[in-house]
Amino acid sequence: MIDSWLSAHLQAAKRALKRLVATPVASLLSVLVIGVAIMLPLGLYSVFANITAAASRLNTEPNVNVYLQVAATDAEAKETEKRLKALPNANDVRFISREVALAEMRRVANMTDLLAGLESNPLPHAFLIKPKSAEPSALDGMRKEIAALPKVDTVVMDFEWAKKLKRFAIFAERIVVLLGLVLALAVVFVTGNTIRLQILTQKDEIEVSRLIGATKRFIRRPFLYYGACQGFLAGVVAILAMTALITWASAEVQALTVSYASDFAIKYLSPLQILAVIGIGTILGWLGGFLSVSLYLRVYTSR
Repeated sequence: MIDSWLSAHLQAAKRALKRLVATPVASLLSVLVIGVAIMLPLGLYSVFANITAAASRLNTEPNVNVYLQVAATDAEAKETEKRLKALPNANDVRFISREVALAEMRRVANMTDLLAGLESNPLPHAFLIKPKSAEPSALDGMRKEIAALPKVDTVVMDFEWAKKLKRFAIFAERIVVLLGLVLALAVVFVTGNTIRLQILTQKDEIEVSRLIGATKRFIRRPFLYYGACQGFLAGVVAILAMTALITWASAEVQALTVSYASDFAIKYLSPLQILAVIGIGTILGWLGGFLSVSLYLRVYTSR
């Protein structure tokens, strides 16, 4: 029983592979079209996954940076620090002197030679404040209070753009899922249409098989393998194309991040993701073949 079942499937797989090899140009075009359809959502997923990874490295805690005027003295900075600590929404106030800021810039920005030529320190005293409440109204009021203090030059809330980036990443994930579903339907349609053409070219053979007692499973099985093979090959094409694109983009991104003294690198697809893409392509190809053959058999047997 098991031997006959395996033999039937092996014969169906061989027939499917022969059909693929018999029409190499048509098969190649179909595989490429399906591969592109799979690669589009995969590429967007890779882009937004890397954006999300980059956003997760950012500091999204509510921080307020206060910069004093360059001419502000140490005594005026201490007086400003007292007033900042007295703010009702100030949870923690950290003073950053202009000397410490200059030393940090020399260390991080690799600008030692350039900064060495400066006659005086151009940086102002600064404060880093962690507010108690991140409510927009509370932060807006805090900004106005700080800006009204003497010797305060600039007030910057540097966490707002990072939060917007995270919201964008979440929105992008939903767009990728939606696009993936739409293109999955496209893959099923392309595969089904290709197999429908195969069915039409073998219509007489199928009719003769039905007359001599062939079951629907027997007729359907080679076309299912044909669709699965197309989906499998399309998945491999999509992975190869994505790997090439990621490799190219990774070199460009690495050159950019080095100039900003960052160690961020683009993530490649994991082995599990590669297997998932190929598996999904195979399943979609199989599904396209199943729907196409089932529709034909329903129309044929209803006559």
